[in-house]
Amino acid sequence: MDMDHGHHGHSHGADAIQDHSGSGTFGSHAVLGTFFFVFGLWYAVKTCFLTLERLHTQGQGKQPARNKTWRDHLGCAKRTLGFLLYSMDPMFKIISCTIGMLSQMSLGAHWRLRDPVTGEFVEQADWQLVTMFSFFFFSGLVDILVRVKSPIPPNSDKFFMSLALFVESYFFFYHEGGSEAEDRLHQLLFIAIFGAAVAAMLWACLPESQLLPLLLSTLILLQGTWFWQVAGVLYPLDTARRWDLESHNTLMFLPLAFCWHLLGNIAIIFAVYAIAHQFVKRGYRFPRGL
Repeated sequence: MDMDHGHHGHSHGADAIQDHSGSGTFGSHAVLGTFFFVFGLWYAVKTCFLTLERLHTQGQGKQPARNKTWRDHLGCAKRTLGFLLYSMDPMFKIISCTIGMLSQMSLGAHWRLRDPVTGEFVEQADWQLVTMFSFFFFSGLVDILVRVKSPIPPNSDKFFMSLALFVESYFFFYHEGGSEAEDRLHQLLFIAIFGAAVAAMLWACLPESQLLPLLLSTLILLQGTWFWQVAGVLYPLDTARRWDLESHNTLMFLPLAFCWHLLGNIAIIFAVYAIAHQFVKRGYRFPRGL
């Protein structure tokens, strides 16, 4: 995630505009994109299963005769694997964010907030990433507290997920890049993140909604794929196919590409929903508590 606001004015001309080495890398954006895509896909699978189970139960007026889960076929290992499944997505958030915070502090900010000589604030992009990871870390902790039935308000997990997304969108709202195309890329990313934050907050207020978790899954997937798009545009691995960040056509194409990303992720949700429908029809159920 490239949020270095000191990138302006270091150099001029097309070559300087194309050089973003001081504000991010392909790898950093790709890692963030993969994190959100995997998390969004997991949310999509879970949401589709639970939605279809509820619709199937309402349609029959009772629970189906068969009520199998994957844990029914695990033999003596089902308790261990069941526990891992039970805590998989919160532990994924906690472990990923812990690694992210430690790596950014050690390799990026070097545990410094201000330059000891000049007194200037330094490595703002790294500190913003650490802050963002911290909110998602606490979101994972709250997920676990909800699942072990701690005495905390209902739907606190959805509220803290929304809060983490709001903080992330806040940082991108104030992002300033080295070109208008870079700003446009991050404005579109802000739309995806802020939309996911609103969907999560509405879901916390309307936990019985069956559409809001599907919308949240779609927007988290969109965030993941758009991070990859940002990486490809700003830091192409093949320099011979570098994007012209000053071209008006590029600026006009980016919103179109964003809509294509949205359409593609909706197609992913449809595919997951269709596959989940086949499992639910055969009596399989998503493990409780996940």
